[in-house]
Amino acid sequence: MTSRVFMTKTKNKYTTIFLSLLVISIFYFFTRFQNLTSIPVFCDEAIYIRWAQIIRNVETLRFIPLTDGKQPLFMWLLAFGPLQFITDPLVAGRLISIVSGWITLLALFISTCLITNFNQKSKNILSFLASSIKQKHPTGLIATVIYVFLPFTFFFDRLATPDNLLSTFVIISFLLTLLLSKFPRLDLALILGGFLGLAWLTKSPAIYFLVLSFATFAFTNYHQTKKLIYPAISVFIAYIFYNSLRLGPQFHMIAIRNQDYVWPLFEILKHPLDPLKPHISDTLSIFTKFISWPLILLSILGIFGKKAKVRQQHLILWLWPLLPFMATASLTKVFTSRYILFIIPFFIIILAIGLKKIPKIFIVLVFSLNIIFIYNISQKPFSQQLPSTETGYLVGWTSGWGIKQSADYLKTRAQQANVIVGTEGSFGTLPDGLQIYTDGTPQLTVIGMGLGFTRIPDQLIDAKNYGDEVYLLINRSRLTIPDYNSFTILKQYPKPDGDQLLLLKI
Repeated sequence: MTSRVFMTKTKNKYTTIFLSLLVISIFYFFTRFQNLTSIPVFCDEAIYIRWAQIIRNVETLRFIPLTDGKQPLFMWLLAFGPLQFITDPLVAGRLISIVSGWITLLALFISTCLITNFNQKSKNILSFLASSIKQKHPTGLIATVIYVFLPFTFFFDRLATPDNLLSTFVIISFLLTLLLSKFPRLDLALILGGFLGLAWLTKSPAIYFLVLSFATFAFTNYHQTKKLIYPAISVFIAYIFYNSLRLGPQFHMIAIRNQDYVWPLFEILKHPLDPLKPHISDTLSIFTKFISWPLILLSILGIFGKKAKVRQQHLILWLWPLLPFMATASLTKVFTSRYILFIIPFFIIILAIGLKKIPKIFIVLVFSLNIIFIYNISQKPFSQQLPSTETGYLVGWTSGWGIKQSADYLKTRAQQANVIVGTEGSFGTLPDGLQIYTDGTPQLTVIGMGLGFTRIPDQLIDAKNYGDEVYLLINRSRLTIPDYNSFTILKQYPKPDGDQLLLLKI
């Protein structure tokens, strides 16, 4: 009788956990999908989506992202996934990030339960997972709620960039590393190696987590050196995944392009605090806007409000975000919040542990500030202020205000005549942003014209002489043609910084 009551209570508890995750997931998808295209296509989004379209259309160009030194997994998933059934390419691209974010949310719940119950002894994996979820699910659920209502994750869950996908593979790799550290087994090592490899096929910073995964196992099993073969197998599997990119002829471009973003070691030794110091300052600005100081301070109060022993799992939990952050801040030439997105799940776990000890009324007040930011960025982004490192999403040539509207107009004209469109630039927001919306449109050709031309390019003049309708899409700030009689301004699309995207008819 007692056993039956215990089993009933246990079953009810797991049902409650499942329903809680279901409700949180519904909130997640609602917040991510509503007004999804309120922020227009961004420079990097345009490039990645255009590559995915080319991959889908041309079999011999599966590795085209390597031409710019980018790993292609995100573009592969997009090309053979959402682009097959979603007509809006921007929605298709952002769907990858939304699904990745949801998987991250679930992995974050399990990881939080495991790391806060890491010292418990268990005979097997299933009993460890079950007992961890049963005992620590309140902290895990807090972590998922933070993820849903955190501006940092909200913002990037709705952008078509590989960073969210990398974050997903990293938190899953962390989860599997915890399991492998407690239960050294070949099957876990192989699965972990697969996810580390997928992370490395997504972005180069995944290499940090190959090192951390091996180091975590060594740290927790220092008395069993023979078992180091398991994390070594994981690293080897990841290395095989990554080297599959050698099938692409431009594999060497990854290393070359990485040099454009990272300072060489001899330069770092000359000025060890630069760029580290300014990048830490940038991070504080990013955290203020994308996390909020009240949330951070309340979590710190919760963590240090009561004396607690520093245990093995605490060191693991802090090292996984801090070491990659310090490496990124010390080495990178350009710093934005996307470059540290993969460490945010670990900070969320830390925040959740702290918030668990805080009165709920304070938590509600803190999240109200974040909800206001989320509402504003999704409903009226035109008037929003972002950290100085993130302004390119909304202002400047990198932001795509007016591109979709221009594409819609040009596709309508292409039904009546052969349309040739020149754009400023040759790579990036233009022409790629226009090309993603006009891909496959009959009688419509988009040509990137570069920058700095002082008269209508000859290609466009020749097309005009052949009787085609000819247009030029350009930002007003980059319009350097003095002869305004050579074109007519058809459309003007304002940007938050006062610039305008102009559609000119030649």
